[in-house]
Amino acid sequence: MELLVYPLSPAGDAAHPAPAAPPRCGQAAAGDDLARAVWLHGLAEPVPLCSGLGRCGRCRVRFLDQDSVPPPLPEEEDILGPGLLAQGWRLACRRQITDGMGPELRLGVPVPEKMTQTDARPPVAGQRPRRLALAVDLGTTSLYWRLLAVPDGDGDGGTDGAQDADSFARLRRPAAPAPVLAAGHGLNPQAGAGADVMSRLAVARDPGGRSRLSRLVRDHLEALLRRQTAALPGVPVARLVLAANTAMTDIFLDRDVSGLCAAPYRRSHAGGACLREDGLPPLLVPPLPAPFVGGDISAGLLHLLAQGLPRPLVLADLGTNGELALVDRQGRLWLTSVPLGPALEGIGPECGRMAGPGSITRFGLTPLGLACHGTDGPLDDGADVRGISATGYLSLLALLLRLGCLDADGHFCVPSSPLARRVAPAPQQARTGPRLPLPHGQWLAAADVEELLKVKAAFSLALEVLLRAADLSPADVACLALAGALGQHCPPACLEELGFLPSGMGSRVRAVGNSSLEGACLLAADPGRLAALADWCAAARLVPVAEDPGFHAAYLRHMRFGV
Repeated sequence: MELLVYPLSPAGDAAHPAPAAPPRCGQAAAGDDLARAVWLHGLAEPVPLCSGLGRCGRCRVRFLDQDSVPPPLPEEEDILGPGLLAQGWRLACRRQITDGMGPELRLGVPVPEKMTQTDARPPVAGQRPRRLALAVDLGTTSLYWRLLAVPDGDGDGGTDGAQDADSFARLRRPAAPAPVLAAGHGLNPQAGAGADVMSRLAVARDPGGRSRLSRLVRDHLEALLRRQTAALPGVPVARLVLAANTAMTDIFLDRDVSGLCAAPYRRSHAGGACLREDGLPPLLVPPLPAPFVGGDISAGLLHLLAQGLPRPLVLADLGTNGELALVDRQGRLWLTSVPLGPALEGIGPECGRMAGPGSITRFGLTPLGLACHGTDGPLDDGADVRGISATGYLSLLALLLRLGCLDADGHFCVPSSPLARRVAPAPQQARTGPRLPLPHGQWLAAADVEELLKVKAAFSLALEVLLRAADLSPADVACLALAGALGQHCPPACLEELGFLPSGMGSRVRAVGNSSLEGACLLAADPGRLAALADWCAAARLVPVAEDPGFHAAYLRHMRFGV
C-alpha cells in the first residue's frame, strides 16, 4: 500500500484540511502499526508519543478519504471527542494497516510545535578555530548537542598517550571548558517508536527496524554537521562524542540488541572506545558499564568528578529508566538501574506534556486555591495551557498530600478545610476512573497518581538497595547530584515530601543539569581521559534491584508516598 502523509497547518484541524506542504510518500503493508509506519519511516516530524497507551493523543491522524475512515474506538472517543471524530481524526497508535484501506491511504498529520532549538555563537573575533568537535547527549526522548572548538594534538581517545597510574586521579583533574560555537536540542528522531527504552528495543530486535532507527539519528547528526560547519569551511571535525544509554548506543551503532531484550541481560560491548563509522567523524563512545547503565552515566560521572563534588556522591538520572551511581570516599563505584516508564518525561499521564511553552511546570497555593506556573512564571486565566509537565505533577501531588486531599496510598480523599475543598473538589467520574478537575481545563486522573507512585516506589527502593550494597546510610551521603530537568525544576523538599528521597537528604541535593552532555564535552576537548574512564568503570560493582528474594515485599513497602 502507498502511504501519503500530508503535513497539516493549524487550520487543518478545522472541517477542511489545509496541507502545509506536499505529501511525503512511503510504503506500508497490511498488519503494520500505523503510528510506526508514519513516524519511523520519516513521513512526519517526530513527536513524543506515549508508547501506544492511548493517552496523549499526539499520534492523531486525519483520514482524508471518507471511505477509509475506520469506526471510532472507546479510547478515541475519550481523547478526541465527537467533533474531531466526525472530521475523520483517529489515534494512529490504536490502528493497523488493513487491506480494506485500499491501495492508497491519504492521511493528514498536524505539524508539531517547534521542539528543536539552536543557539549559534560565533568564534571570538579574530580567532578562527582550527578543529571542531561535536558532543551529543542522545536520550530516549531528547537529543542535546554542542559544537566545540578544540585544540590540536590531543589524540582520538584511544589507547595512545600516557595515562596516570591512578585512573581515578586522572578523572578528578580539573578541566578548562572548550569554547562553544553552537548548541541546540530537539526530540530524538526515533520518538515515533515509543517513549521508553523497551518500546525502542522492541523495534530494534528486528534488524530492519534497528537499521531504520539507527538511520534516523545518523541522518539527523549528518545534517546537523553539514549545517553547523557550513559557516566554517575547511575547519575539520576532529571527533564526535556520543553519550547515550546502552540501548540507544547499540541501536545507533546498528548492533545486535537481543541481550538487552530479555533476562539475563547482557551488553554487546563495553564502550570506552573510538570507532570509525561511515559518514561520521571518529566516534568516541563513553564506557557502557552495565546493560542499563550506559555512556550517559559514565560521562556524567566524569563531569562531576572533574567538578570536585564531595563524596560519598550519588548521581541520579530519572528518565524512562532510572540510573543511580554511587562513588564512595575511596573512589569505588556502585551502579544500579530500575525501569521507571515515561511519566517523568511528561509522557503517559492523561494531561502529560514535556516542559516548555504551554506546560504547567509547578502548582502553588493561594487563599483562592491552586496557582499554576509555567517556565516563564505565573499563568493567568487566559494562558494557553496544553498540559502538565512531570515537575508540575510532582509539585501537585506534594501539595495535595500536604492538604489531606490525597492519602499516602495515592487515593483521593475528602478534605476537611475549606481551602483544601477549593483545591480539590469532588473528583469527576470518567471511563478511565476518577479525575480531579484542575485549572485551565486540566485534570489529575487516579490512574496518573498510581503511575507516579510506582515511579516513586521503584526509585526510592533502588536508592535504598544501592546504599545498603555500599554499606552506607542516607546520612553518610555528602551529595546527591540530580541530573536533568527534574533536578533543576523540582524542589528537593518536594521529592523528600513524596518519599523519593529519605528524610533529611533534600538539603544535600545538587541540581547538575545535563551532566551527560557536560561529560561528553569534556571528552570532546580532552579525549585522553576516555581510557582512564573506561578503566575505572570496568571495576564498578553492579547492584541488581529486582533479583533479591525480598524484592516484591520491599517494592510494596515503598508503594506509599512519604515512605
